[in-house]
Amino acid sequence: MNEPKSYPFNAVINGNMISEILIGRHYLEKHSGYMNDELIIELANCLDGRMFPLDSVTNGIEYFVADVEHGIPPKVYRLIWLFEGNTLEVLGIVNAYRRKKITKGEV
Repeated sequence: MNEPKSYPFNAVINGNMISEILIGRHYLEKHSGYMNDELIIELANCLDGRMFPLDSVTNGIEYFVADVEHGIPPKVYRLIWLFEGNTLEVLGIVNAYRRKKITKGEV
């Protein structure tokens, strides 16, 4: 259950042509009551065509963050991701969870 799940995904994020989304299982620890892979894919689709600033670097790995409004009534979700692959074609979702308000990288 700790292995990330992979799905085909087509988007351009930060100029990277994404062909795959890899969803980490971290969100299952605290957010599985409302979060699932399908919702994460819907949220990630909101990143398409956009540019996001680097949020942090840990052990040489660059992380990005965006708060995304989704649903009716709209709720705010935070996505934390990185780019992987030889040509940065993989969007690696590190975590996803609901927020009370938008604060970073509004989408």
